[in-house]
Amino acid sequence: MLTDIEAHYADLIEHDHLMDELCLTWCRAASADEVIGALDADVVDVIVTDLQDLIDESHEDLERDVLPRFLLVAEEPPWFLTVEYSRDRGLDALDRLSSGGEAICLTGSRMLCRGRLYYAREGRRRCMFDYGGDIRGDTAPIEEHLGGLFNLHERYADVERGLVPGEQTLDDWRIHAFVLMERITGIRLSFELLERGNALYRFRG
Repeated sequence: MLTDIEAHYADLIEHDHLMDELCLTWCRAASADEVIGALDADVVDVIVTDLQDLIDESHEDLERDVLPRFLLVAEEPPWFLTVEYSRDRGLDALDRLSSGGEAICLTGSRMLCRGRLYYAREGRRRCMFDYGGDIRGDTAPIEEHLGGLFNLHERYADVERGLVPGEQTLDDWRIHAFVLMERITGIRLSFELLERGNALYRFRG
């Protein structure tokens, strides 16, 4: 039986197909300008809109055989969330995004059945969780947050409570990846957060 937090993310994944090809990066920063500066991208313009516009604009770029030039930024001070479709600038800049504290990035594709979760602190990647694979790096900085997240890796099973890996699917893995992100940031990712008015940046190609 799913806990309340697991049920929340199961619902988010099941009912929002837009989540399937996104790169989501949480980072601590003083401002959105600091986040954009860490991405080292040349901003053309910025408007206030929602996740659907990010998807639509990115699709148009892909149809023209252009890498998507768009990125959505949501503010939940002191945390900022960057959202990308079919691109991963947040992952490329993870070390810089964590230079003032910490950052965590979820990438993947339902179509390709892939998922990876990266954690960085003080300008350096510390560990990475790979769906269907092993853990790379040192999980010590976030060990306190990993209890019961057996779908991320079997080492976090709780045998006494019956929490052990089973026939794990990508969605099972993603649910626990989202739970870990929430435990680290203290912020629950939701439909409301993604669909409210957020800043959509367009970069020079």
